[in-house]
Order: sequence, then structure tokens, then C-alpha cells
Amino acid sequence: PVAAAPPAASFDVGTETPIYDVGADVMAKILTYLKPTEVYSVVSMPLSKTFKSTFSNTQDLWKVLCLSAPFYAKVDKSRENSDDSIKSYPLCKNKDADTKHLLGRYRLLYSSFIQCIRYLDRIKEDAKNGRKPAGIYVNEEQSQFSYEENDSLTNFFATAHQLKRKERNDSDDSRSSGARSSQKRRKAANEHKKKPKIKYGVSKLTTKLLGPQHAVGIAGHVGLPWSCAMYSVTNWMVAFADVAGIQLMCLKVLPNLLVDEQQRTSAQHIGLTDVVLRAMVLFPQMVELHTAAFHTLVLLARPLGGKEGMLFHSAMVKADGIFNIGSSTGKSGIAIMLDSMKRFVEDEDLQAMSCWSMVNIALIPSQKVVLVRLGGISSAANAMIHHPHNAEVQFRALFALINLVIPSENLTNNSVEIHEINEQIAGMNQDSEIEMLDESIEQVTNLVVVAMKNFCSSEAILNRACLVLHNLSLNAAYHKALLLTPNCYQMLEWCIGNYRHDNVLQQSACGTLSRLQQTISSDRSLRHEFTESIRAQEQQAVQFARNDAAILARNDAVMLDPLVFLDADAN
Repeated sequence: PVAAAPPAASFDVGTETPIYDVGADVMAKILTYLKPTEVYSVVSMPLSKTFKSTFSNTQDLWKVLCLSAPFYAKVDKSRENSDDSIKSYPLCKNKDADTKHLLGRYRLLYSSFIQCIRYLDRIKEDAKNGRKPAGIYVNEEQSQFSYEENDSLTNFFATAHQLKRKERNDSDDSRSSGARSSQKRRKAANEHKKKPKIKYGVSKLTTKLLGPQHAVGIAGHVGLPWSCAMYSVTNWMVAFADVAGIQLMCLKVLPNLLVDEQQRTSAQHIGLTDVVLRAMVLFPQMVELHTAAFHTLVLLARPLGGKEGMLFHSAMVKADGIFNIGSSTGKSGIAIMLDSMKRFVEDEDLQAMSCWSMVNIALIPSQKVVLVRLGGISSAANAMIHHPHNAEVQFRALFALINLVIPSENLTNNSVEIHEINEQIAGMNQDSEIEMLDESIEQVTNLVVVAMKNFCSSEAILNRACLVLHNLSLNAAYHKALLLTPNCYQMLEWCIGNYRHDNVLQQSACGTLSRLQQTISSDRSLRHEFTESIRAQEQQAVQFARNDAAILARNDAVMLDPLVFLDADAN
């Protein structure tokens, strides 16, 4: 006989639907399968009255959502029981006490996150489709200042002024009744003066008007039209300085804006560099955030009017760099970048992006000096050592070395730049730029040759490698290292013979060989060392070939009669 199935387990719960009895933590885990905007829609527009009373109206679920992925917000625990703990966040500082008490601080905070995401998604979507991004995204919960048409700055500020005047008139009318109306108006006016006011420009935007106040950490507008989107994104980052998720989202969107020269100019002057570097310091273990930050720095350091990767010509770039304009960080920002490269040396994406950022940063003489003296050359070399078979890392590192191996000659010893440089590296490294290069010349030369051999079919990598060797050969003191580095001379000859249509490669390789040949012809002892080095390399190549042939022969024999070799190994 077939045994009867056991009775179904009964739920000893107080409701008919068990889902309502799970805690806020479990519900938050369930909601992680949805996008943040979808999570907000589900919780703010509940499925039932029970769901509303259990989750939507309480702060537990909203708090877990704010503190967990993808936002990881940090709330000041000492001020957690006060509404002032989030007063600096957008959408929260404009709410009155009744609204805060009705909705709750964490729901307001999460709604601020959603507004930021929608603004950023609008920029990404427009950039992806190749169209000019539109104005502010107006969400379901109308903010205190909602502007329907703000593609034009004139319309934007005109509407803003109208709303402000209407609010003032309404408030005056509401206080006009009563015996103490005049006293209330005076009191309200005094309180209004004490509160920080949002200022609106009349004819043009200025950094002081729309940008954040870095000294006190106060953000400006977060819903500006496309022409001022850089201000809004920067203000979002300032407002949510301790929210890792918002920082990462903004950093991923910034490259879409920074490709535009006008936006890039605004970013340099409002101190975006400081904001990006601060995010790298506050979240030192987030490799994804650091990679996105390096991508932002790549475009921030791009010379105005030019493209990334321009060779070192001071006349083609401005005298001030990203660590001078609108920035209080100074060259210490370079130390932050190099520290990140050292910390995430195993991450190939970060290493490639960080080497790319060094390409543009090294275009400014003062920045290049600090970059070299703080270990920029060794950082690029470490990237090449840890990722020898990654073409992107090798290409970017070689590109960075092109400028880093050229000493800066246009900085006089008594210049203000030299004084600032010494202040920035005080207590870090007292070696000069030339001394740092002298210490790494043999390692750099060997790594360049190894990259040329590993990627002999990549014309782009060989092109940059030949440029690095060309710049090293400009200093006669480095000729010996170039000549005695195994396969360096031969690889230059091989490149000339196999890439005849690359004019830059031909000029750099031929120029390097010409200088080396002149040194050999004038130095007998060096010529003897070079000859012996070539002979030793040939003998070593022959020995390697014999070893490889022996290994192949043994493998073939094992495949024919494996038992014979098993018996031989046993004996």
C-alpha cells in the first residue's frame, strides 16, 4: 500500500500571507533583484494596506535599503535620532518638519537617491543614443521647485524667479491676518535671512553661483539643464559624499559629459578634481569606484583644444593643470592616484585606466615632475610586470612612459613651480627627476623590449615602444643600458624591416639605432661589451632551441610507447 503523504506544515503566524511576517532585512534582500527605481515604486506604492502598514510606513525597510547595496549610505549615528542628520541631502533640506515626520528621514533619503539615479540615467540614455540630453527629469513626487521647460537657461531662471515671487506673496498673504501679523513678518524675515538662500544668475552662470561650496561641504543645484549638467553631477557628489553607490554612479556618468570641452572647462573650474580624489580617499577598497575615478581623471586632464595622448609640447597646453585650477588638493592628488595603483596592482582594468590618466597628467611640466618623483615610472613598470600579456595595460603604460622618461628642462631652479613641487613632495621622496629615471632605466628598457616581443603583431604597441626607446636614447648616458639590454637592438631592426609604412615608428627606431651606432663607433670598450652580449644572446637562443627540441622529442616518444617511459621513471 502507498503511504499517505504527511500533512502540510502550518504557518503559525498572525496573518494569512507569510510574506508580511519576514523582517525588513529579508524584504530588502528580496527587493535587491529589482532596480532601485523599481524598488522605490514597489515600496512607495504598496500592493496592499498590510504591505503599507508593515513596510512602507515604517522606517526599518527604508533604512536597510539606504544602508545596503547599491548605495551603502553612511548615516551619522550620533545624530541618527534627529531630522538634522540628513538635512544636507537634496530633497530633505527643503522639507518642513511635518513632512519629515510624516514620511520619515530614510524614505526622504532614499527618494533623494532615486532622483539622482533618474537624472543620471537621463544623461546616459541621451549620450548612448547620440542626442543632446534634455532638461531635468520630473519624477512622480514633485519637488518644491519643478521646472517643466528648462532646456533654455533664460526660461529656467525666469521660471525660478516667478516661483520665488509667488511663494513670497503667498506667505505674506497668509501672515497678513491677525493682530500680530507685522511681528510675525518681521520674525519670519529675520529667520529667512539667517537661512542659506539659493541664488540664481541673471545672465550667465558662474562657478561661485552654481557650484558647490567645498570649504563647508554644501552642494548647489542638483537639477540644472543639460548646459549646466556638470554642476548638477558635481553637486550630487558633494551632497552624497559618504554614499559610495552615488559616488560610483556619478563617476560612471561623468565621462559622457567630459567629452564636451565646455563641460570639461566647467568641471576643472568648479573643483571636480577634489571631489573625485576625495571619493578615492573615502572608499579606498572599492576597485570599481577607483577605476571609474581614473576614467574621469583621464578626461579632466585632457588638454583643452586637443586629444589625449598628445606628445610633450608645453606650447600646446595651458600652463595650469587640473591640480591647480579650482582645486585645493594640489599635487598630493597624484600621490592618491599612485597609492591606488599600488593597492590594486592585480586589477588589469584599473592599471590600464590609471596609466592612461598619467598620459595626460604628464603633459603639464610641473605635474610630470611630481609624478616622476613620487614613483610614476615605477608604477607604470609594475603594471607592465603584473600584466605582461594584457595588451591594453602594455599599450597605456608604454604611452605614459613616452613623456615620463623625458626630464623637464623648462623649469628653472628659482621658479615658483619648483618651490610648489618641493612643498608637495616634502617628506615623501627627495630624489630628483633625473635620479629617479637613472634608477629605473634598466628595468624600463627591459620591460619595453619584453612588450615588443610579446606583442610583435601589434603595430600600436610597437609604435609606442619605439617612441619610449627613442626618448631614452636622447640621453647618451642611457646608451649603454639600451645596447646591453637583451634583444633591444635586434627588435629595433626587426621593427624597421617589418613596419615600413609606419612613419613614426620608422623615424623613432632609425633615430635610436643611429645614435647607438655612433656611440658604438666612438667607444671601443662598449663596442666589445656589445659584441659579447650579442654572442651570449645567440648562444642562449641556441640552448633554448635545443632544450625545446629535446622536450618535443620526448613528448613524441611518450605518445608512441608510454609504458617504456613509465618503467624507466619507476627504476
